[in-house]
Amino acid sequence: MLTYELTSRDLEEVRFALSPAAETVLSLRALRDPGRFPLQLPWVRAVQPLLTDLDWTVLGSLVNDTMGSPDFLTPRPTSPLTQFADELQLIAAVDQETFERQLAAVNGELPAGLTPTKVTRALDDYWRTVMAPYWNRMRTILSADITYRGHVLTQQGTGAMLNELGPAISYSQGLLKVDKVSANSRSEKVDGRGLVLQPTLFGPHAVIPYDPGAEPFLGYPPRGQANLWTVVEPPTPQDLAQLIGTARARILQLLTHPRTTTDVAAELQVTPSAVSQHLQLLRRTGLVEPQRAGKQVLYRPTELATLLTGN
Repeated sequence: MLTYELTSRDLEEVRFALSPAAETVLSLRALRDPGRFPLQLPWVRAVQPLLTDLDWTVLGSLVNDTMGSPDFLTPRPTSPLTQFADELQLIAAVDQETFERQLAAVNGELPAGLTPTKVTRALDDYWRTVMAPYWNRMRTILSADITYRGHVLTQQGTGAMLNELGPAISYSQGLLKVDKVSANSRSEKVDGRGLVLQPTLFGPHAVIPYDPGAEPFLGYPPRGQANLWTVVEPPTPQDLAQLIGTARARILQLLTHPRTTTDVAAELQVTPSAVSQHLQLLRRTGLVEPQRAGKQVLYRPTELATLLTGN
């Protein structure tokens, strides 16, 4: 069991994030022991034919029999918008001492010939082959869960939100207890470092840092996993255009990342005012949401729009 000790200030600083890199590394657990991940078996079956060309000499050393992985492979995310390429750069930049120490701790010894370059190359190939084709669907479930937790936090408070994260997770009087995560129990103070909560499909109960004293982090099982692989395929661009109109369908397809009204207008070669009218309608119907970045307002698709477009 891991117990995080949180002050009232720590509770105010709890935040949510997504990590494509963490999901990539943690998904190795499901391939290593599929029986522990019954909800992800459709994904495991789908990717089985794609695994033979991957570097399992490297990938096999990144998770052990007790489902432990080196912490440097799962850098603590800072945003729900984290990109895999950015995290891969962080993994590649790990210092040699940390690289060797954490891999040796997970494997019992340092695997021969392993380097940060080999690890990042193997992870990049793995991501492109078995994760990227399914990431939009996974991200939709993970993002929807964060939205739900945000509503609970706002309406009922941080304590109530923490107590809903999963059966292995409980909170009371400043103590956040995480069960079924390690053989040895430990207690750690958050102490102003910030606790990051991350929904993950590959827990299955919860995920904590491997190293004692690491930056506070908790992975928890998201809602809606049972429906993850039964979601219907997104409509074609033609179907979407008939549903919401060609111009608005094109705007949604362009929002693969947050963009300004002016940026979208330049892409479509129309006036910003025309794009603004479409964006306001898309916002009112729950298909886009604004976020402020300095003096700019960026628009990004909601989870509903992601399901519609497949972006």
